[in-house]
Amino acid sequence: MGLLSRFMPPAFKHWILAELGDGEEKFTRVFHTSADWIVITRISDSKIVEANAGFETISGYSRDEVIGHPIKDFNVWAVPEQRVELVQELMAKGHARDYLAKMRTKDGSIRDCLVNCALIALKGNVNSHAVWIARDITDQLIASEQSSAAFRLTPDCMTISRLKDGTYIEVNSAFEKAMGMHRKDIIGKTAQDLNVWNSADDRSKLVSLLRQNTTVIDYPAQIKLGDGKTRDILINSTLFESRGEELMIALLHDVTELRAAAKEILSLNANLEHRVQERTAELQAANLDLKTALATLNIAKDQIVQSEKLAALGSLVAGVAHELNTPIGNSLTVASTQDEMLRKLSEQIDTGLKRSELKTFVAEISLATDILLRNLSRAGDLVTSFKHVAVDRTSSKRRQFSLAELTAEILLTMNPTLSKKTCKIESEINNAIVLDSFPGALGQVIINLINNAVIHGFDSRESGSIRIIADFTDDQRAYIEIQDNGKGIHPDNLKRVFEPFFTTRLGQGGSGMGLHIVHNLVTGLLGGQIIVASAHEHGGTTFRLTLPLEAPLIDETDKLNSV
Repeated sequence: MGLLSRFMPPAFKHWILAELGDGEEKFTRVFHTSADWIVITRISDSKIVEANAGFETISGYSRDEVIGHPIKDFNVWAVPEQRVELVQELMAKGHARDYLAKMRTKDGSIRDCLVNCALIALKGNVNSHAVWIARDITDQLIASEQSSAAFRLTPDCMTISRLKDGTYIEVNSAFEKAMGMHRKDIIGKTAQDLNVWNSADDRSKLVSLLRQNTTVIDYPAQIKLGDGKTRDILINSTLFESRGEELMIALLHDVTELRAAAKEILSLNANLEHRVQERTAELQAANLDLKTALATLNIAKDQIVQSEKLAALGSLVAGVAHELNTPIGNSLTVASTQDEMLRKLSEQIDTGLKRSELKTFVAEISLATDILLRNLSRAGDLVTSFKHVAVDRTSSKRRQFSLAELTAEILLTMNPTLSKKTCKIESEINNAIVLDSFPGALGQVIINLINNAVIHGFDSRESGSIRIIADFTDDQRAYIEIQDNGKGIHPDNLKRVFEPFFTTRLGQGGSGMGLHIVHNLVTGLLGGQIIVASAHEHGGTTFRLTLPLEAPLIDETDKLNSV
């Protein structure tokens, strides 16, 4: 049925199609309250005899403007051919239904309207008048066209089919492409005809869910496309009714590649976990090897440090032994002479001792005794200095000591080594500097720095000079500068001199641990800082130590590590 049948009450419909005279009150009520355009025209002259408010709203003309005038005077038919076609059908059949026509409003705009018309008897005259009902569907058509365009252009497959048997009513371009078929070859056929569903149960379950819930989201299924390949899809579908039929619109989202990628990712993850485990095992093994190598390196480092200390101590012993050789040798010679003098005196007593001989013996024995005492005193001083230095260096006892005295004792014991290089040492030390610290560690530092100057600074020279300067800083600490006029340190090496095992005399007796030991002792056990400056182009190097007057308190473990 047309608009007349669908939108008017049955009584009004019966009255309008049969005879209006018996229900004029009902007609008037419905006629004037309808939102649709309703006009009644006389067949004989096409004049408008009645128009409702809906006509006024849609056309823009008032009722008073049109009553009594032919409808064609208002040029409402945008396409006159449509009016001719409608009138012909009206006169032939007595009615025309659901005719899409373009109507012009008073302001000239064009509206799409769905037109229904019928011949009616008015005031007893059969088919004397016609009733025209037009519904403005412009906005609905625009929305429908937009929806249709979206439907056709959606990249996912979309279908509209009957719920009861799966007959396709409409499909979009994506579905045509996927099936490899034209729309005309699909419409009117069922999914079963086209063998779309991989399993008929999938559709049955989907239909059952739609009947229960009206809408189904992400329903998993498999379909066969035109190339015969099975694809994994997720279906989003909803039910709607059109002209008394249950239809379902479905969107088919292909997830085949997505699932394949997901499987590939899972496989890659599994392989990755396996590779990570293998790599972890390799790293653990490498880490174990590294720890072993590091432990071995630390042992070697400790051995080299100990060797450095023993070598320095051995050099010290050799120097002291050389220094002791002269006074002890002289003392031995004098003692031998005294023994010979006593033997002669004994013989003279037996044969008769003269007064002059006794005087001569007393003078000579006095001289010999003086020489012996001076040489033994010299040897005693050397032994005392050696004892202080040796005890301080082989132990890490803390005590108060004079920096000037410690330096003097060190220089005394190193004199033989320095004399070989014709190395001149000058010291300018404030005698008021008294440290509560570790003399052994500080002595090791001073000896290493002096040896470094002799070995590296003067290695290609026959002589050189070293200055040791010490005084108080402004913040009541002590500084010690050991300066030499040697060849200096290259700028590339200046930042590395304190690194362990770094030496410029590799294979020539250099261990690379001397200055590393110095740095560790100064910054660790002695609690100070050490910096180095060198003018490589002009020669000369200066090591500057800054030390607290009272060394920091540390436990035995830290002390042993520093030593």
